[in-house]
Amino acid sequence: MRIECIHIKAIYLILFLVFPCFTISAQTTLTGTLTDAQRQPIPGALVEVQPLPGLDESAVAVTDEAGRFRVQLPFAADSVLLSARSLGFREQTRRLRNFSQAVSLTLPDNPTPLKEVVVKADPIRREGDTLSYRVSAFTEKKDRVLADVLKKMPGVEVEADGRILYEGRPIQKFYINGADLLESRYSQASNNLPAEAVQDVQVLKRHQPIAALRGVRQSEQASLNISLKKAVTATGQGRLGLGAAPLLWNANLAPMLFTPRQQLLDTYQTNNTGQDVAAEIKPLSLDDVQRLREPGFRKPDLTSIQELGQPPLPASRWLFNQVHLVSANHLVPFSKEANLRVNASYLTDEQLRRGSTRTRYTLPDGRAITLTEDKRNVLRPRQLTTDLAYIRNVKQYYLKNTLSLIRSWDEQSGLLTRSVDAKPIRQQARNPFTSLSNRLGLVQPLSRGRMVQVNSVLTLAASPQQLTVEPGPLPAVLTGGLPYDRASQAATQRSLYTSNSAALLWGQAHWRYTATAGFTQEVQSLNSSLSRQPAAETTADSLRNRLRAHQARYYLQPALDFKTDRWRLEAEAPLSYRTLRAADGPLAAAQHRRWLTLEPQVSGRYELSGLWHATAGAELSTPAGSLEQLYYGYLLRDYRTLQRNAAPLTRQRVLSSRLGFYYENPLTSWFYQATYSVSSTARNQLLRSLVAPDGSLTTVAVARRTVAPSHTLAAQASKFISPWKTSLSLQLSGSASQLPVLLNSTLATTHSRQGTARLRANASPVSWASLEYAGQFTLLRSQVGETNQPTTRLQEHRASLALYPAEQHQLLLAAEHFRSAGVGPAVRTFFLDAIYRYTLPTARKLDIELKASNMLNARTYQYTFVSDFILVQNEYELRPRQLLLSVRASF
Repeated sequence: MRIECIHIKAIYLILFLVFPCFTISAQTTLTGTLTDAQRQPIPGALVEVQPLPGLDESAVAVTDEAGRFRVQLPFAADSVLLSARSLGFREQTRRLRNFSQAVSLTLPDNPTPLKEVVVKADPIRREGDTLSYRVSAFTEKKDRVLADVLKKMPGVEVEADGRILYEGRPIQKFYINGADLLESRYSQASNNLPAEAVQDVQVLKRHQPIAALRGVRQSEQASLNISLKKAVTATGQGRLGLGAAPLLWNANLAPMLFTPRQQLLDTYQTNNTGQDVAAEIKPLSLDDVQRLREPGFRKPDLTSIQELGQPPLPASRWLFNQVHLVSANHLVPFSKEANLRVNASYLTDEQLRRGSTRTRYTLPDGRAITLTEDKRNVLRPRQLTTDLAYIRNVKQYYLKNTLSLIRSWDEQSGLLTRSVDAKPIRQQARNPFTSLSNRLGLVQPLSRGRMVQVNSVLTLAASPQQLTVEPGPLPAVLTGGLPYDRASQAATQRSLYTSNSAALLWGQAHWRYTATAGFTQEVQSLNSSLSRQPAAETTADSLRNRLRAHQARYYLQPALDFKTDRWRLEAEAPLSYRTLRAADGPLAAAQHRRWLTLEPQVSGRYELSGLWHATAGAELSTPAGSLEQLYYGYLLRDYRTLQRNAAPLTRQRVLSSRLGFYYENPLTSWFYQATYSVSSTARNQLLRSLVAPDGSLTTVAVARRTVAPSHTLAAQASKFISPWKTSLSLQLSGSASQLPVLLNSTLATTHSRQGTARLRANASPVSWASLEYAGQFTLLRSQVGETNQPTTRLQEHRASLALYPAEQHQLLLAAEHFRSAGVGPAVRTFFLDAIYRYTLPTARKLDIELKASNMLNARTYQYTFVSDFILVQNEYELRPRQLLLSVRASF
């Protein structure tokens, strides 16, 4: 009841923000134009309004290209003073009554003779919905590629995997000179494109990538456009490095060509220095996150070895690898208005991960079961990815068809020793995966401003997986306590998925309407068998799966959009009819369901002033569970996890709401944002977990209604100080959630809380040095019933100093400190690196670089995380001290 009350209050707050009749009736709006003596508009002039007589507040605006301005006055004085000024003109002031009105001003010329003029462009410029960052204003002498510069731009975030965010959301598109060469795998450009080739980085706010829909359907996501200095640019970089401890190599060749008609970016990369080049071909957009939920888009997690996981460290600290990556990206003209794009890559790698895991299960009665495992895992990922796209994106018509192939041959092997049993456990897994899909998008304008939009997806996928464990695991469950030699889990999943929709769009004045009809179909089969050696006389049916399942959705989705200069309101109410059929003949298990769902949602955006805006939204969603969650027989997920899900397919009812405030001032380079979200998720299913004394886990889904609330609060501020060439950023976030669990036959509620503070600074106040610092503090708390798990505190500090003693010489010193405190004594890890770089005085930058990594020879790192009733403490073996000599060239 309390959660429902919280949501009702949150929805009232959102409605108060979203609908204007409650908030703006008493505000004054001044509009007008500025012209010169020849009646020509004056763009970029500053208009300031202050209340009389105090002059203690102000509201400002900047004129657009037509000389127009609009100012919202938040004060209630009877009279105001309006002033307008611009370089080369005499300032004009006018006293006005405080009511909404239109004002026209003419600024007289005011030429000023100057003996010498040095003109510097602003580091950040705003033109309508576009912010332009001048790259040279943020570039330091040590920077080589675009990624080095992006992370210093206020308002822009770059995550560890290369994903770029604006206003806390992933960017929608990454253009180079207005062309979409890389779709969402843009790390290939940001990590290889020389910074010296880039003129501006443009943030296209509320960008609609489909030309036919611009002005019809607006997007709330931002896109990035990389504006190069030359219309025809042949550039790229090459790097070759050799080193020791042990024998090391690192090579990269990335030629690029960008012309108004075609673009290409090809790479070949190989190294055994721990550089994770696979991140460069990772899809990074929000659309890709949503596609991961589509069947067949990603490899299903059926079986695997007991992994060590990835620590929050740069891969070069802990990854023992031998990787090769080849990628080709070509955008060529197919006709006058159409392009053909090819994106292909092949990755092969061999990774060694060594370390230990301490897993602590906290039970509702206060007892704890602890398991310690020493691990040595070898991973051999191999993947071929190919996308072939035909694109015609003009105002009169839009057509995009993408044919995609994903083929992977992943293998894993692991040697593990447990604290409860000194006998080593050998694991071997094969996880091949094949996916073939076609994605079609079409927009056709009709008469009288109407449009038709069609989308279609068809995906076929298959994944035959195999897991072998020696000696046989879970004897208490599988053989009545008798030891046995080996267990083999075979599981093959095949799926067919299609999603199709057609929409009619039309509008009048400030209103836009959309009516969409569509359907999705998913067909899936799962064949699995758990066998053992020596072989049993018969295999129990409960250790097999012969599942055949079909899930469908048929829906109507009306939507409306209201837009003015300040307001943007959206609402939609999808009505869906869903069906589910699933059956496993040998197990005589089946379920058949039909149901209706209504999932309304509303969102709004209000421009509080030229610098502030607010967003809000609320929605009710009822997502159906994935067929991958359904299997009536047992599956051996890893050597100590046996699972079965024979309950009705998961149904959820998620009620969520959100509120955000944003400030953006390119003139002062200040950016703020604060967001709050709350959600409550009701499910028809509960996981019953049985933890054995030896740490093995058996999980079975049971039909039982649960409710899981969560809250998230986040704030961020960033600032660029141009005279000192300094960027500052502070991020704060906190979350709290609850989850009911059925643990060893006892019903309990887990409470999880997390708080994080991040500080980042880049300073280059003098020509001979620059300094960079990044720090993060994380606090994790978890409670199972009335029992508190140990509080975990994590700290990360990274600092680097760059010195430029002479024109071609650079010395870079970097230090990192990590501290983890939770179970047991606090663990600290220190790193120290040094780089000497000499740049040859040539037309293109040619660097000779000597890098010493991990000079203190730190060998272990510890990381702790909490998930419900489980606390996991991983200790990783790190790469040793190493030395690398390399040559890098930009061309």
